[in-house]
Amino acid sequence: MADLRPGTVADVPAIRALGEAVVPATYDPIDAAYARRMLDEWWSLERLGASLQRIPHVVAEDDGRIVGVANLGPKDDRSVMWKLYVHPEVQGTGVGTRLLDAIIELNGDRTLWLERVDGNDRVAGFYAAHGFVEAETVANPPWPDDIWMRRKP
Repeated sequence: MADLRPGTVADVPAIRALGEAVVPATYDPIDAAYARRMLDEWWSLERLGASLQRIPHVVAEDDGRIVGVANLGPKDDRSVMWKLYVHPEVQGTGVGTRLLDAIIELNGDRTLWLERVDGNDRVAGFYAAHGFVEAETVANPPWPDDIWMRRKP
């Protein structure tokens, strides 16, 4: 079973490796160019390092390998979970729920927001089962729309 702990800058290469496994598996069926852009921009070593220095991250580690990551940061007046990703090999084992619970605890009594990509129906069901509701859809041409979801405390 994976152990949860705070993420550190030393985890950047392992988190990038997680991204290389999970991003194409998740987003290629929706839009392969979007998946590539996501890896290049949001999962770059530089971007991950800056994010780990700026906002709290929780990683799930199993036998020395990072198999999941989640984080929490601001956007305007919103408290946003920007990442919650679990390696395809351990999806369905409860790691995602444990990471989400850790972020909910970090978030305290504020409404928790997240942004998901239209077409990612599996994650939509996961979030709905954990109390999130769709709040707004934002067009993102030429990429898939962004769907904002929120969960009140």
